[in-house]
Amino acid sequence: MPKDYKFNKIQHSPKVLQIENGMLAFDFEGTFIIDPTLDETGRFPVDSKTYYKISAKDKKRMIKANCKR
Repeated sequence: MPKDYKFNKIQHSPKVLQIENGMLAFDFEGTFIIDPTLDETGRFPVDSKTYYKISAKDKKRMIKANCKR
């Protein structure tokens, strides 16, 4: 990343730690999570607040940044 790159608030979140190719993500038990609405296998829907313990605000920002249609 360029030296002048500035992180936004979600990127400073204690859970959302990494940016990979422009995507917001975090590590959950050794799995890189980019879609907080699915479990770590990517097959089953989960409630991100209870399953991953991330805030609703972080969830919305991750979906907006990572799940573009």
